[in-house]
Amino acid sequence: MKKHFTHLIILFFLPTTVIFSANDNYPFGGRSAGMANAAVTLHDFWAVSHNQAGLALEENMAAGFYYENRFGIKELGLGAGAFVLPTDAGVFGLNFTYFGYSQYNESKVGLAYARNFGENLSTGVQLNYLSTKIAEDYGSKRNLTFELGAIYQLIPDLYVGAHLFNPIKAKVAEYDDERIPTILRFGMSYLFSERVMVILETEKDINHPYNFKLGIEYQITDPIYIRGGVGTSESQNAFGVGLLLSNFRIDISASYHNVLGYSPQFSMIYEFQ
Repeated sequence: MKKHFTHLIILFFLPTTVIFSANDNYPFGGRSAGMANAAVTLHDFWAVSHNQAGLALEENMAAGFYYENRFGIKELGLGAGAFVLPTDAGVFGLNFTYFGYSQYNESKVGLAYARNFGENLSTGVQLNYLSTKIAEDYGSKRNLTFELGAIYQLIPDLYVGAHLFNPIKAKVAEYDDERIPTILRFGMSYLFSERVMVILETEKDINHPYNFKLGIEYQITDPIYIRGGVGTSESQNAFGVGLLLSNFRIDISASYHNVLGYSPQFSMIYEFQ
C-alpha cells in the first residue's frame, strides 16, 4: 500500500514541476547546485553538464560523481558521473546521468569536446544519447541530440557565456508532437577579488517562462568555499559548501522548493596529477 501511495505522489508531481520535463537536460555538480545552477560561465570539471566550453581550461585527467535526493523521495533521485581527459588537441569528456526508478527512468550519455581559440575564447560541443523507459507495456524511447556553448573573457575578471541544448528539437513521440526541450542559457560572471565571484544568468526553455538566476561563491580560506543562489523558478533557492583536499574536491549543497521542501546534493571529484 505504501509503495502504491509513493507512486501516486510521483505521478502527481511529475507533470506539474518544470524540472521533470521528459528527457530534460538535468544539471549536475555540487558546486553549481549551491549557486542555483547559475554556471554557464564557469571553467571547471562540472562544465561537462552546464556548458562544455568550460572544460577547455582543465589541465588534469579527473573523474567525479554526483547524487541528488530530490525532495527526500528516492524514486526521484538523480545520479551522475563524469570523466575528463585533457589532450594536446583539446579536452574530452564522458558523462552519464540516471533519473527515476525501475518503473520510470531517464538516462543520458554524453561525449563532449572543448578547446580554446586564442586567450579569451573557449568553445565546446557534446553529442547526447537519451533514453526514456516506462515499465509494463509502455516500452522505451531513444534519441540522439547535441548541445554546444561558448565562454568569452570580455575584460580581466569579466566573463560571458552562452549554451544551447537540443537545437534540433528532437522528437520523443508522435502523440501531441512531444519533443525534448530546447533550452538556451546566457550569463555573465565577475570576480570581485580572488575570493568573491558573482554570476548572473537567464535560462529559457521554449516550453516555459524565463528563469533568472543569481549565484555567489566566497572562498573563506584556501580549502573552504561557501555558496548561495536564488532563481525565479520555485525550486531554485540554494546554498552549499566546498572543500579542497589534495586531489579531492567535495561539494555539498541543498536547494529548496517552497511546496516540496529540500533536495540535498553531493559531489566529489578526484584529479589524477
